[in-house]
Amino acid sequence: MKTSRYVLYATAIAAVLVVALIASFALRGGNQVATRPSPTIAAITTSPTPTPTAATASPTPTAGPAGAITGALSYPSEFIPPLTVYAVSVADQNVLFSVDTPRFGADPSVQPTAGPPGPRPSYTIAGVTPGAYYVFAFRRDTFVGNDIPAVYSRFVVDCMQPSEGAQKPIPSSCPDDHTLVQVTVRPGETVSRIDVTDWNCSLPGSTCPPRPR
Repeated sequence: MKTSRYVLYATAIAAVLVVALIASFALRGGNQVATRPSPTIAAITTSPTPTPTAATASPTPTAGPAGAITGALSYPSEFIPPLTVYAVSVADQNVLFSVDTPRFGADPSVQPTAGPPGPRPSYTIAGVTPGAYYVFAFRRDTFVGNDIPAVYSRFVVDCMQPSEGAQKPIPSSCPDDHTLVQVTVRPGETVSRIDVTDWNCSLPGSTCPPRPR
């Protein structure tokens, strides 16, 4: 009887140990599952699409201070009729500056008398925007043939001005070139000796500028 009782006790203790062992394994497995870190999904960040920046054009350079053009006048007579002197842009003929000059000299019906020469007639065009210009003059009276202008030309530069400076007549060998010469006006500059004294642009082989309208 005692032996059977011991067997029963041992069996019960063994059963309890088995149950405890199984519970211990179960708890350990549960803890492992609970503590296993869940995988994290890395957030995918997209760089913002660069917005194209519109190119900004450089500001158009503005013209500097206005300049002026000045020079002598002449006419193939004892007087100089009233004139309008023009400075017309080489780049755009719609851009021009002008000045009206009075009549210089005696009345054409009066016989000129000998005497010391007075100041040489001249003109000045003020307020000229910097740029390149052709300079010429038209009569502004009702004289027939007043559509032939005086011009500032190669003939003035190469023949007339050197001869005047040397106080000598124009040599016959001087080139008969009546092509207009460009005059460059820089900001704030007065360009001098732009003598509008060549009245021969209508000769064969030459071209006269039209009267501005």
